[in-house]
Amino acid sequence: MSIRNDITNNIVSVLKDTTDPKPIFVTRETIELEDLGRQQFPAVVVVTGDETRRESTMDAGIGTRNSILNIQCQCYVTGTNIDLQRNDIIERVEEALETDRTRDGVASDTRLVEVAIDGAIDKRFGLATLTFEVEYYYTRGAA
Repeated sequence: MSIRNDITNNIVSVLKDTTDPKPIFVTRETIELEDLGRQQFPAVVVVTGDETRRESTMDAGIGTRNSILNIQCQCYVTGTNIDLQRNDIIERVEEALETDRTRDGVASDTRLVEVAIDGAIDKRFGLATLTFEVEYYYTRGAA
């Protein structure tokens, strides 16, 4: 399995195993909000994003490379007090992913770099997208 998938699968696993306000539904798949029952919220969709790579050693042919992978956690809430729920799930996701910034030893660091609130979403739902940078090193051809 690729390092990208190992990192993303670790994030899904950590979020599924966290405490209240626990994300009830965590997936890497696209979801249709209307298809989810109220008892499945808060829901988190984990998506791998852009990646920046660069050489870390002088021998570019077989050397070590450094990568910074963007992972987005799209956090959905519904019901009453949307803003309060959204803030609670933002805090919970950040705290959960801070417990092991190495993603079970695969990465060298994980850091939250952006929280974006989507105000254009259907008013029955709230959406906050947390973007994490996950830094890791690998040997060329092994990522």
